[in-house]
Amino acid sequence: MSSPSDSDIRDTIRNTWLKLSAKGPSHFRWIFPIGTSKLDETTMSGLRMEQTQFEDLAFLSNITESYDNLARKTAQTVYYSTQNFDFQFLLKVDSDSFVRVGAILKSLRDIANPRLYWGFLDGRAKPFRTGKWKEIDWMLCDRYLPYQLGGGYVISHELASFVANNLQYLKYYISEDVSLGVWLAGTNAKYVHDPRFDTEYQSRGCNNEYLITHKKSPQQMKALFANMQQTGKLCFKEFQGRPSYVYDFSVPPSQCCTRRNNSVIP
Repeated sequence: MSSPSDSDIRDTIRNTWLKLSAKGPSHFRWIFPIGTSKLDETTMSGLRMEQTQFEDLAFLSNITESYDNLARKTAQTVYYSTQNFDFQFLLKVDSDSFVRVGAILKSLRDIANPRLYWGFLDGRAKPFRTGKWKEIDWMLCDRYLPYQLGGGYVISHELASFVANNLQYLKYYISEDVSLGVWLAGTNAKYVHDPRFDTEYQSRGCNNEYLITHKKSPQQMKALFANMQQTGKLCFKEFQGRPSYVYDFSVPPSQCCTRRNNSVIP
């Protein structure tokens, strides 16, 4: 995901983690989706110049950029991807996420499933009733339905096509990751919880096993990339800022996710 004014961040991503795989366009492609509805001509002119240079922007003409529109933007990005690319899996990440692209591609060989929904799964979160993430229309349950956290997740082509083919029926909530969890809840999705996705609202620290790590500034991305180039490892020093968990599928979702101090889980 990207915003119209994020050209510097896009440049950082192009020059850091997007270079972490020797695989070419036949193996992975990337786009920066941008809502262009109601943008002024000066902004659009700059975006057109950027598109001429890099050819990796996806202009979503029916999306007005705002936090409240993120779920709709996500759905339209999925639709755009199904219309413009032939792919097996779709990875969505925030613009402040750092991705070990080569490791993701390698892991997909082992975890591949035609209905894969892969990330860091949460089933016990309660709906926000105040603040930025306030959900005034949530009435499905006293908890959010299980969903992969939005710093980064993977869905298969089949699930992407399901979303793209049912846009007119989708309910859009404030949080895009919560929305996707709702959209896929009635499908036969293969839920895979993976602690190597450090994709919560704040990073859990640094672990060399991480496939994605969230909440990184451009300066941090450059430092992580330089360290990977020099040492082959993500972290200067591994540390855990908050515990992780393994999702327990044998209990109700509200009991799924127990964090354990001193755990070796990434």
